[in-house]
Amino acid sequence: MTALPPHHRWIVTTEDPAPTGEPPELPRPDLEVGCHRRLRGPFTGGGFLLRRIVPELLTWDPELVAAHATEITVIAPDLAPLVPRTPRTLTNLAGAKERTRFYPAPRALRIAHGVAELALDWARLVRPAGAVIAFHDVDEADPTDRELVAILLRRCDPARLTVVARSGGDREDALTRALTTYTVRAARPQEPPSHHGADTDPAQLFIDADGTSSDPAVRQAYRALAPAERARRHTERAAALTALDDPTLRFGAIPYHLEHGTDPAGAGVAAFVEAVNGCFAAGLYEAVVDLAARGRRLAADGGWSKAYRTFTHKAAACLCYLGRGHDAFAYLEEMRRSTADPDVHMGTAYLTAMLYTRFLPREDHDEDLALAWVNTAIALADSHPEPERRVLARAFMRNARALVELHRGDLDVSLALVEEAIALTDADFAPDEQLLHRSVLLYNRAQVRAARGDHTASLRDYDDVIARDPDYGDYYFERAAQYRALGRHDEALRDYATAIRLTPPFYEAHFNRADLLIERGDDESALRDLDYALELEPDHVGSLTHRAELLLERGDTAGARRDVEHGLALDPRHAPLLAAQGALLEATGDADAAYESYSAALVTEPAFVPAWVNRAVLAYSSGRPEQAIADLDAALRIADDATLRANRALALQDLGEHRRALADLDVAVRALGSDDPDVFYLRGVSRHALSDTQGALADWSAHLRAFGPHETSPRGKEIELRAGDLTLAEIREGVG
Repeated sequence: MTALPPHHRWIVTTEDPAPTGEPPELPRPDLEVGCHRRLRGPFTGGGFLLRRIVPELLTWDPELVAAHATEITVIAPDLAPLVPRTPRTLTNLAGAKERTRFYPAPRALRIAHGVAELALDWARLVRPAGAVIAFHDVDEADPTDRELVAILLRRCDPARLTVVARSGGDREDALTRALTTYTVRAARPQEPPSHHGADTDPAQLFIDADGTSSDPAVRQAYRALAPAERARRHTERAAALTALDDPTLRFGAIPYHLEHGTDPAGAGVAAFVEAVNGCFAAGLYEAVVDLAARGRRLAADGGWSKAYRTFTHKAAACLCYLGRGHDAFAYLEEMRRSTADPDVHMGTAYLTAMLYTRFLPREDHDEDLALAWVNTAIALADSHPEPERRVLARAFMRNARALVELHRGDLDVSLALVEEAIALTDADFAPDEQLLHRSVLLYNRAQVRAARGDHTASLRDYDDVIARDPDYGDYYFERAAQYRALGRHDEALRDYATAIRLTPPFYEAHFNRADLLIERGDDESALRDLDYALELEPDHVGSLTHRAELLLERGDTAGARRDVEHGLALDPRHAPLLAAQGALLEATGDADAAYESYSAALVTEPAFVPAWVNRAVLAYSSGRPEQAIADLDAALRIADDATLRANRALALQDLGEHRRALADLDVAVRALGSDDPDVFYLRGVSRHALSDTQGALADWSAHLRAFGPHETSPRGKEIELRAGDLTLAEIREGVG
């Protein structure tokens, strides 16, 4: 057999094996990973993978394991005792009744990246000659596992870690795109015929496989069971699995068996309530939508029961978080139709407000409707009959309205509402009560204060909330922005590093840190962050733009072109990318196309100053000072800047407009004189042209003195030509 070069393999399950010819060689897998969601729900495959690699990695490098403690404890909580350090945040320590913060939907993607990185570390350390991981039942997997396999296909060098995936490839999702892009197809191996001895019960094999067996004989035997016997066996299997006390089984196999057991409306519904609440708390929202739909079917005959309400509310909330807010309306309307319970109407009013201010696509936001709905939620909260619940609800709903007011642009009202919510909580609870709720309110006040431009007060709130919840990484990410706004860049960089250490991989932290590093002139470190950000999120246009600009500065026009073309394919009207394209075209000698690209950026975003400036520089270098001045005029109307004034002065001098140039240079000298001696030279030129000889000599003297006694100004000869009989030494000493 001829071995293929290193490449991931795709076993296409919807096609029959090739009837003739030799099939491509399939590598022998080091690990076989089952992904069927009936086993352990979300991250079934990710959990199986971690249970195999984490114990081995611990013997090589425990710190690698500790760095991914969150991913491990979420996906495979049974491994938690092995992890050297696990983060303890107020969110994961809070009981169900105290949970007022829920994870963002992208957290599941971040967790998948963390698992992928652990797999890469395992292959590098434990299998240095190369490893193969085969994933089965991918088409029956929860979206978390499909996303994980897609990430592995994209991020793993197949020479180091080869991924083999069995899938039909008939869905429009990240996995199908990855299979199409990063694999070679392999023929589906012939399944060996099943052989069951006389004492084997094939129907029980199906039950014991938790409904995942694809053996036709096994499936047929299961279907042939009498309904009562089938239900009895499911219930018995559920009891055996429950005795194992593995929490992830409660997300998959246990509710599956009880769903088909002897008491689906009782024990089955209870199992689905537990699974829905557990997955919801962990931020595994796609699984919640599936589990809630199944739970609703089981609980439907019970009328508007508490369980049915839980399934419906959680499904609506998860659809909001997953960006499918329009699908949530039907659930919310059903809840309002089905009961007059004030709690239900308060909850649906809150979620509807959040849809209109936050979760719907931006073009569908309606802040007036959001305000109307959140006021309804506040009215219901204020009249809640239970005192403790009333206090929490009043504070929570005012906090929700603060978000609406923030989006409406009324920052003062938003701040007042958050402070009212804090005061309500402080008045009715002891300092050691409702810690998570309090941290959420402080965090929100920090955000509102930042939006108002009060970065010092925002920083105080972030300091407070971090002191209360030091393992919650997102706080450091947000505080870094406040440090940066205050010019405290070293502290901002430390916070970005802490956020990266405490959280599963997320590209935003690396992009923001790269942006700051570019500002500080550390292009090498910035480029490393951008490379990693784009490894996590290849389609992030901001990272593509920044990297293209850095690559162009390094002379890597081919790399810059790849990033520009990729970015513009994603967003053809992205002004910074169009400006980067202009710089690329200018660098490669196509000035006319560069000018058009800068112009296109300004059509898209007329206030984008870099495009005005770049077009002005191009016009000036092409001998069109009038156009350069017009573009710099436009840029300065948007943002007054001393450097731009100095540039405009240079073009004005070319046209002989020295009085205008002098006005610009007066500003430039005050702002830049200590760092840029050239502005003194330029002002001297305009003063000399306006017959202010003494002023010109004073400026040229200041220019020359900015250079050390053994340094020579590049402007020396020009100054001598303009200064008549005076020598540079005399001008330097202020003679004349």
